[in-house]
Amino acid sequence: MVGSKLVRIVFNLAFVIIFAYSSPTVSAAVHKINLGDTLWTIAKKYHTTPQAIARANRISENAILGIGKTLYIPVKTAASWNKKNQHQKSAVILTRSSRYATVLTIKDNVCVRSGPATDHKKIATLRQGTALKALYRSGNWLKVALQDGRCGYVYRPLVDIARTPGKPTEQPTYSEEEQSPDRSSIVQTALAFRGARYRRGGTSRGGFDCSGFTRYVFAKYGIILPHSSAAQARIGKPVGRHELQPGDLVFFQTYRRGISHVGIYIGNGQFVHASTHRRGVTVDSLNSPYYAPRYRGARRVR
Repeated sequence: MVGSKLVRIVFNLAFVIIFAYSSPTVSAAVHKINLGDTLWTIAKKYHTTPQAIARANRISENAILGIGKTLYIPVKTAASWNKKNQHQKSAVILTRSSRYATVLTIKDNVCVRSGPATDHKKIATLRQGTALKALYRSGNWLKVALQDGRCGYVYRPLVDIARTPGKPTEQPTYSEEEQSPDRSSIVQTALAFRGARYRRGGTSRGGFDCSGFTRYVFAKYGIILPHSSAAQARIGKPVGRHELQPGDLVFFQTYRRGISHVGIYIGNGQFVHASTHRRGVTVDSLNSPYYAPRYRGARRVR
């Protein structure tokens, strides 16, 4: 009698556990971070939101994800995700500093992407003066609705508020250098970390290695770089030494064959980089006795 009662208890307990894990409303998953992953792409894969993943893992929504690490994913049903996503698409959410729902592109060849990063698929290329409806901000990106009804993301510095909604205003013509206003911002951000400590594999304020430092700085401007100096040397376009501009990535062959070190060019023949455990983030010259013979080229990623 006692034995049969024990069997029933175990059976009921097993049923509760199975039901909990097979519930159609909420479940859990563990995701191993791969190259190119962002909170947005991971959230889309598991039918949840970037905010939910950030909360579940107690990280910032703008956090740099470490390749190989794992994230706890609170997974919702596709139905509940689609319902919420549909509500977001129908709502126009403006920032406090914005007074109008219409923005204009301020240069030609502005890319509209499927997600808030440069590694997302390009869905449209727009000419200067194209009017877009602003939906909401996602870090340095703005979600917009195109005139044909499609939605996507544009990099915020490439658009400006239309002071008269629906009527494109005349925009100034910029020179090639003026069309890249973020170069000085990238350099200023990088220089703000002088003195930060070096940490092998580090990608945060707690410590950087060389590629972790460049990845962290560029991520603040919507540019997602791989966490490897050799991999970073394969993106963007090559730049001759006489063509270097502030914000370009500069590469070196130091302790092993091939590219093994990277920094950010800041002008006047100098670059900022996460150097060594002893020196941390610092500024050096491309013409120094150590780095001059080890220089292997530069790339421009925007």
